[in-house]
Amino acid sequence: MSLRSLASRLWVPPIRLAAGLSSRDDNFLLLRIVAAVLVIYGHGYALVVHAPADTDLFLRLRWGHYAGAIGVDLFFVISGFLVTGSWLRRHSLPAFVWARALRLLPAYAVCMLLCAFVLGAAFTELPLRDYLAHPDTRGYVRANLGLDRLQWDLPGVFAHNPRRSTVNGSIWTLPIEVRMYLCVALLGGIGLLARRAWASAAIAALLLLGWFAPGVNPLLSIPGSARLAAMFALGASCYLHRDRIPVHGIGVVALAAACWCLRDTPAYPVAFALAETAFVFWFAYRVPASGFDRLGDYSYGLYLWGFPMQQVVAASWPAATPVANGLVALVPTTLLAVLSWHALEKPALRLKRGLPWRRSAPAAEPRP
Repeated sequence: MSLRSLASRLWVPPIRLAAGLSSRDDNFLLLRIVAAVLVIYGHGYALVVHAPADTDLFLRLRWGHYAGAIGVDLFFVISGFLVTGSWLRRHSLPAFVWARALRLLPAYAVCMLLCAFVLGAAFTELPLRDYLAHPDTRGYVRANLGLDRLQWDLPGVFAHNPRRSTVNGSIWTLPIEVRMYLCVALLGGIGLLARRAWASAAIAALLLLGWFAPGVNPLLSIPGSARLAAMFALGASCYLHRDRIPVHGIGVVALAAACWCLRDTPAYPVAFALAETAFVFWFAYRVPASGFDRLGDYSYGLYLWGFPMQQVVAASWPAATPVANGLVALVPTTLLAVLSWHALEKPALRLKRGLPWRRSAPAAEPRP
């Protein structure tokens, strides 16, 4: 898209989020891919040796957040929006849990198995027999599938990389994502999500509790979870208030300008989060999809496999620059993401069909 075309999109008359939803024409698929690529780009600077002054574009522009953090933020806003809508369409705990499990677990489980028994076996410094017999090899899969106390390393794998031992640092967000699903199920199960005012108050209370007393609420006790929970909550709140929220490029520009003016102030994180949220819905509903919906949703596979492939590149080409590391790793990562979607994720999602709880009504407007 040219700069002139992009500028013209900023001036498109605003719509409400509800109108975008009813059109069933969105660009979330491409946005998720962009978010995954941002994570890979940002991780390049954490996984290779580089000059201290060499930082990613967003930090050089003094936005205060590196590309990987921004990509994860976008994922959580999208997830909060779509997952809240999923509950309100189904109003069924079994259907909701089944849908979330099918989306999250098959690709994740296979990634953990392949990392432990294929990638790890190829890159370990231990004799293969010793590696396969090591309790931490099997423990890697068992611990990470529990989505609680994650295990980061495998015996003798990537032991001399700049980011030593960590096989897949990206998975730290998945336990937080699951806890956000639990929050939605809890609020939906007791009927709060169907009442907009009560749901908004409950979301605000949970966020304040997680921010000021993170140890009290076990769902928000993971380090870093308060920020990601806030992004998820913004997405969920936008769904609840979708009939009132305008989508306009000028709003994105105005919030970005506010961020710039509020740098180095306590209000900056809030302004930045609001700007990210506005960008998500502008991109989703005001930027043309350009046929990306005909492709598969490769974003989850890109997210899962990006970090391990970047570690492989770092081990094989230690002199690579951060950008070169990301670009080279993107090739096998994309191939694995395509395979993951067509062989695992898409077939798994078909299992939602034909079940007695699959029937869903159109999303009702939350009551005041």
